[in-house]
Amino acid sequence: MRKLFYLGATLAGFAGFALAAEETVLKPRPSVTALRVEQPPVIDGVLDEATWQAAPVAGDFVQQDPDDGEPITERTEFRVLYDEKALYIGVWCYDSEPDGIIARSMTRDDYPYEDDHIYIAIDSFLDYRNGYAFATNPNGCRWDGLIINNSFTGGSWDAIWECKSRITGEGWFSEIAIPFNSISFDPGKNTWGLNISRNIRRKNETGRWHNPPRQLWTSSVSDAGEIRGLNDLRQVSKWEFLPYGIGKYRYNHDLDDGSSLGDFGGDISYRLAPNLSASLSVNTDFAETEVDSRQLNFSRFSLFYPEKRDFFLRDSGIFRFGSLSRSSSTPTIPFFSRRIGLTQNRRPVPINLATKVTGRIGKYSIGIIDAQIDGHDGIGSQNTFVARVSRNVLEQSSVGLITTIGDPNSEEDAYLIGTDFNYRTTRFLTDKTLRASVYALANYDESSDWSEVYGGSLTYPNDLLDGGLSAYEIGEDFQPKLGYTRRTGVRNVSSWISYRPRPENIEWLRKYHFSYRGSLYTTLENDIESQRHSFYIPYMDFESGYELYFKIDREYDRPERDFEISGGANVPAGEYWTTDYTIDFELKESGMLRGDFGYTVGEWYHGDKQTAYLELGFDPAKWLNLRLEYSYNLFELPELDFDAHIASGRLRINFTPDMGWSHLVQYDSVSESIGYNTRYFWEFQPGKKFHVVLRQNYGDDDRLFSLRESEFVLKAVATFRL
Repeated sequence: MRKLFYLGATLAGFAGFALAAEETVLKPRPSVTALRVEQPPVIDGVLDEATWQAAPVAGDFVQQDPDDGEPITERTEFRVLYDEKALYIGVWCYDSEPDGIIARSMTRDDYPYEDDHIYIAIDSFLDYRNGYAFATNPNGCRWDGLIINNSFTGGSWDAIWECKSRITGEGWFSEIAIPFNSISFDPGKNTWGLNISRNIRRKNETGRWHNPPRQLWTSSVSDAGEIRGLNDLRQVSKWEFLPYGIGKYRYNHDLDDGSSLGDFGGDISYRLAPNLSASLSVNTDFAETEVDSRQLNFSRFSLFYPEKRDFFLRDSGIFRFGSLSRSSSTPTIPFFSRRIGLTQNRRPVPINLATKVTGRIGKYSIGIIDAQIDGHDGIGSQNTFVARVSRNVLEQSSVGLITTIGDPNSEEDAYLIGTDFNYRTTRFLTDKTLRASVYALANYDESSDWSEVYGGSLTYPNDLLDGGLSAYEIGEDFQPKLGYTRRTGVRNVSSWISYRPRPENIEWLRKYHFSYRGSLYTTLENDIESQRHSFYIPYMDFESGYELYFKIDREYDRPERDFEISGGANVPAGEYWTTDYTIDFELKESGMLRGDFGYTVGEWYHGDKQTAYLELGFDPAKWLNLRLEYSYNLFELPELDFDAHIASGRLRINFTPDMGWSHLVQYDSVSESIGYNTRYFWEFQPGKKFHVVLRQNYGDDDRLFSLRESEFVLKAVATFRL
């Protein structure tokens, strides 16, 4: 525990330094006054009501890309209305070439990146840190997400709101209604933060109402404009009920055995404070959740599967810790929600009861989850608990604590505690972004006693120059029972730098990158265990929207014991230096056919390896979207040659933005099996949804298309507010 003490002293010292060093440069913020109306507008995408014409006009959008600070090339305006129930935003996206408007998606919760679209960020507490994000396109698709500490946290938040868009000979227009019941806000404040960006896809152009430095996204609400005049607001309801009813039928074709189940449950939420809610989930069910994407493991480390269940995704950004994120390259995560209700081999375990408290009180962010997990594999019912508290300090920084209690897969005691400090400023050297983080974790379980993690990072994430340095140490026995750890007993130092000029004298080239990323792992005795050096020479963004890069990877690895990879090949312990070369070409996002193609060739441990991969998207109509992913790996080893394939195909039929039918087919040559998943979704009224899901697995030792397992699910969910 001595290292934790030292790191705590470092944390306190760094916080003091940051407080003394931070400069605040106030920039003028544009503002728009909201017009209160007695009669709400009809949400139909036709912005012709007299109330819209009477509302003050906001515009003067400027480019973020490609010509930062220049006026947007297509006229863009918006207006804001409100009444006692909702906030209304109307956006006029005029276009001199309306036939060039790109709108290929209608899918709910699918960010319309490849389309013309608008993105709205709302800071309803005017704390310059947190908020809500909404996006739509000319088809009226709806996407929403949360903004935590000026960072987009993913589209895991699913709100009840309305949107309709339409295309005319003048451009496209969108009408949005956001009920006050769907968001949190401070009734005592009549000013909110607001920013809106517009993407003109055929030009690869993005413009914003308030344009902070180019490296900041629209989700950086610390640099947003303002909505004024929001007087006498109140939240209509405090209680929210989400009951569900479900019917399941499972059939094992190998055993000729079937079973059916009818069940019900749901969630109850109560608003404890304007921005703090408590939820109770009874008989929690995730039957409509999309299946995991298949992966093949060609390394000596465990695979990482991201969380996809709505209950845990909602407000998940509050549980973020230090500079640690949720990705496959993350060294450790103190709380990884997939440990609750899923075994290590991803088999579901019933969650009988779960409680959750998330939100903010003043300068504090709070996240608490307590879940009672059913007994399994000879282990009795277990209770798991996680709590995360952080406090806003300085202008954009925070300090926090985290703890977890329990082990879903053991009856032994297990605990984790941790502290972190995250520093962020967008005023460094006047208008540059600087981030820093220090953190420490300690984990206890009965079999290994206490083990620790500590580390930190310093990053300079800006447009022309992007770089950083990070370091951490993970104890030999650090295994958080409610977290994730990729490797233990190591020290790591990583660095990266990217130089990204925008040549003005080359019309066909928008930007190019020269980048380096290096990582060094040692044992706790400082013996080198592995290292990797990656060079991009260069990465080119073309004005047309195409992208091309060349990469060289030089890697050293010293596995202490033999290990087996997917496909059955064995890698002997020893020391290995390898080099591989990659070329990657990405199609422009504005094309009907989009995608990414790549090829890697080089050495691999005691042999050679080639990898070819592709990702294709094809949208022949707004109601039909297709995606294809394929990877081919060829290994040439002294003892054998073998190959491995993994492929997936997605087809989505969008009847309306509120009704869709998706299909997913996955195959890999290692398991020699096919998985099929189809989901029908219909939100027939705001907050009222109906799901139909069919899952099937095919394949055995002799026949690839032999049906082995089937599951059919009907599920209805409704939202009621009091």
